[in-house]
Amino acid sequence: MKANLPKGLITPTKAKELNQQFIKTRSKDLNKIVKKESGDLKKEDAISCWFSLEELKNYIAYVENEAPDANGLRVYFGAYSNNNKKQNKKDLSTVFFVPTKAKQSSLQKAINVLEETSSDIDDIGALNSGEIGIPPSATYPQ
Repeated sequence: MKANLPKGLITPTKAKELNQQFIKTRSKDLNKIVKKESGDLKKEDAISCWFSLEELKNYIAYVENEAPDANGLRVYFGAYSNNNKKQNKKDLSTVFFVPTKAKQSSLQKAINVLEETSSDIDDIGALNSGEIGIPPSATYPQ
């Protein structure tokens, strides 16, 4: 059975272009911050995170169980503190997923019509167990 193509699918060429633009416009400054925070002049920031399909499927099942009104996942950028217990992640960038639900305005709540926008569901766990790229500065495709 052939799956339907997902909305928002991009080509590998476009993915490479986005990654290269990120590196060109942000990674040098992020690397400076990592070097300063870590005190390691050779350390570079992570430019990718990896999540297994099993982790993502399990997280989606968890969200659907805990928040039946969830309508999506928002991806946030974050950074590990220098107090992080995993040495290889200290001071590096990361991403984490937070479930969302449809946002309602006061008027819309009264008539029970949903807006197109979503708000975070902040009373259940977010997902941040991904692994940084190996090496952290490896570009797309790895």
